[in-house]
Amino acid sequence: MSTSQISQHSDVLIVGGGMVGLCIAHQLLDRGMSRSITVLDKEPELGRHSSGRNSGVLHAGLYYKPESLKAQVCVAGAKRLRAWVEERGLPINPCGKVIVPPRAELDPQLDVLAERGRANGATVEFWDQQQLHKLIPEARTASGRALWSPNTVVVKPLQVVQRLQQELQHQGVRLITAAPGWRVQPEQCSLSLVDGSKLSYGHLFNCAGLQADRVAHQFGIGLNYSLLPFKGLYWQLKRNSPIQPRTNLYPVPDLSVPFLGVHFTPSADPTPLVSIG
Repeated sequence: MSTSQISQHSDVLIVGGGMVGLCIAHQLLDRGMSRSITVLDKEPELGRHSSGRNSGVLHAGLYYKPESLKAQVCVAGAKRLRAWVEERGLPINPCGKVIVPPRAELDPQLDVLAERGRANGATVEFWDQQQLHKLIPEARTASGRALWSPNTVVVKPLQVVQRLQQELQHQGVRLITAAPGWRVQPEQCSLSLVDGSKLSYGHLFNCAGLQADRVAHQFGIGLNYSLLPFKGLYWQLKRNSPIQPRTNLYPVPDLSVPFLGVHFTPSADPTPLVSIG
């Protein structure tokens, strides 16, 4: 829907039509909390940024400290999204994930991850080199141990976004795309778009991803904070490559930094393509 067609009020205005924004709209509808919802996005199509450009791994909850909000959201969210994807027959690869220490001194971190995973409700198993070799002949563990997470799955993120968009629009959610610029009037609970039309709202959700700080600043919120994004690059292995892991293969991460390390991920295609990044 073009912006020139819009000049209206919504009970809920969601800025950002990525996974977070669409899932909030979905839950508001599902729980009967609102049926007057507008989603505003700056791109002509949804999923052009992080929501549609990621490896699609639904992590089982090994990395986050027990009882933390991240742990709760990761574990519950992965289970619910997996069920949602399976109910709709969308592509999914229940391939699991194995974590290996590239250096022997990192072996104790496997115990930390296992403890966190079990505390968060995830299933984990310790493997030896022989068990690892059966699944991924090319993989090696520097300590003789590896950690197996059988409930980690891979989905097609862009297809998930597109299906969410389709269902939400079918239920009456208004979607405004190609709206990169607007001016806020916080005291009036409204936005003015570049074409002169106005969107007023009862509640606004800032789901703008990497631009969330800029959106917040327009409302005078979080002025002392700025997002520092990191770009991840992935390479796709050729189908005739001798290295074709059938599961996610991750190194033991440094838990003091927000990176999981260079890893292999098979896609959710009928014949999986393997990415490394």
